[in-house]
Amino acid sequence: MTSFKYSDENISAPVAYSSLQTMHSVAEIVLPFYSEEKSRTIIEEIWARTREANDKFNRFDKGSPLALVNRTAAEEAVAVDDEMFMVLEMCRVFCNSTDGYFDITANSISRSAGKGVKNFELDAGRHTVSFSDPTVKLDLGGFAKGYALENACNILKGYDVTCALLNFGNSSIFALGSHPYGDYWPISVEHPYFRGKCAHTFELKDCALSISGKNRRGAGHIIDPATGDNVLRDEMLAVTGPSPMACEVLSTALYVAPREKRRDILARFKGYSASEIYCLTDGTTKVIKV
Repeated sequence: MTSFKYSDENISAPVAYSSLQTMHSVAEIVLPFYSEEKSRTIIEEIWARTREANDKFNRFDKGSPLALVNRTAAEEAVAVDDEMFMVLEMCRVFCNSTDGYFDITANSISRSAGKGVKNFELDAGRHTVSFSDPTVKLDLGGFAKGYALENACNILKGYDVTCALLNFGNSSIFALGSHPYGDYWPISVEHPYFRGKCAHTFELKDCALSISGKNRRGAGHIIDPATGDNVLRDEMLAVTGPSPMACEVLSTALYVAPREKRRDILARFKGYSASEIYCLTDGTTKVIKV
């Protein structure tokens, strides 16, 4: 389901807003300065590309290419298209560069836990993927939103857009340029214990933000690859940097990683910053740079 709204009441800064239900959340775009027709054209292209990513990488959709891989790759090598192969290759690289704390096999049955990229094999010549045993399952939930957001940014830049805000599920965000009436886009992180209360505000310009951590109900949804258990930490982990895809990977990996290892992992990604956001039940917040 999509929505689209347009206002030209402010003739110096007309603005389009659109939302799409996708990837088990809501994606939103704010696009200033364009005509309604041009705004629709740009946004419709972004949503079409986002739907393609959702349809391909949704493990819960039995008809998706990823679900086919999960069902079949332990029995025989499964041929995949160029995009799927590229994504799986990138995830292998990210797994290695984060010491295994970003691991798309983390949701596998426990006896496969901790093996990371050894759980699946990619054959570049045949463009196939195969699993080491039937307990292995791939889950791109910690990657797909950042990847889709990266695609959206590339589409905007292809239209020479210099000012826009994209929000995918309140956890993956990209600010292109600055707010029409400011030097940056102010992006607030909601306090997990108080609905509507701001825990921390980031000032973004040509920058991505990804946030990982427990939700308002205190439930954990991120898996420790070494144990197969949910990770439940006191803090949220926020990462800013040029690439939405890398920010999402890093926020997941750093949230899972022991605190004493976070700085070493982050140092491998030049141009990225990370913060631990500790939200207390009395409404106060403490932010510590990694």
